[in-house]
Amino acid sequence: MPSRTPPPAAVRINIPTINVSEAWAPAPLRTKRLLGPRLVRLYLPVLLVASLVVNIYYITRPAPLALPGALSSTRAQREQGHQGFDEADWRQLTDLVVVPGHGVYLGAGSPLDEANWYLLEQQRGEVGAFMAHIGKGVEIVKEHSHALLVFSGGKTRIAAGAHSEAQGYWAAADHMGWLTNDVFRRVVTEEFARDSYENVLFSIARFHELTGNYPDRITVVGFEFKRSRFVDLHRRALRYPRLRFNYVGINPPGDAAALARAERRNAYDLFAKDLYGCSDALAEKRRQRNPFMLAHGYAASCPAIAGLFGYCPSPPAAVYDGALPWLS
Repeated sequence: MPSRTPPPAAVRINIPTINVSEAWAPAPLRTKRLLGPRLVRLYLPVLLVASLVVNIYYITRPAPLALPGALSSTRAQREQGHQGFDEADWRQLTDLVVVPGHGVYLGAGSPLDEANWYLLEQQRGEVGAFMAHIGKGVEIVKEHSHALLVFSGGKTRIAAGAHSEAQGYWAAADHMGWLTNDVFRRVVTEEFARDSYENVLFSIARFHELTGNYPDRITVVGFEFKRSRFVDLHRRALRYPRLRFNYVGINPPGDAAALARAERRNAYDLFAKDLYGCSDALAEKRRQRNPFMLAHGYAASCPAIAGLFGYCPSPPAAVYDGALPWLS
């Protein structure tokens, strides 16, 4: 896990003294005017139009996403070693909170600045939404002492190097000072998922690896326009009870209707036909999102759901009919 960065030292601003004689020259020494009356008349309409455009932009631009109010951006001190939390405490956890990863925070500089992330071109402007997802996930586990938060997402981009989406989200939360003593041991990563279905399934597996149990309830924090994909398709593929599956949606700024149309075309319709994402276009996406050829061991660590890993039915929309622990 990334090392903690000490808070920056206070910056002292020195205001330089200005010599009055340099700021205002006597009238006889002033040079010829740069803008005569004729040039003023020429440039004034241009300046007025530019001012109007700028004002329209600032009035109509989407409002930035607010971070969850229960979190402070001020770093909090944590006890060394987090004494008092042991294996028995893991086993008391009952609820799983999943935050799927998208971009990759590179671990240095403010995570609020997208220059410190590896992003695809279409993800520009979405860092505020990523941070809102992270913050909301932490906020939920702060409010529920029996919840485990899993940041899920693998090393999906070769240009981002060894940074996984999940590790980047953890580092962003830590940089913001959100991983305080009450939640530090209940925020973990899952670093193999390559798509949204695997975000849920693999996070369930991580929950079992840590607690020895399967979650009584699942909450996913993600984009609002992806709600139907998670609730209608991924939950159905896992046969997880609807009453115990919750989704918290936070969209990026922009046209919500356009985002929903793109989601339907590029993901929902594909998963509706290929429920487990194991063939054709979805399988190719998974292959491309594993440039380091990594393999998980969840089938061995979670034998009760081993049948779900690698499950690829024919027809591809057929639902898994094996035994599952959350149905017993």
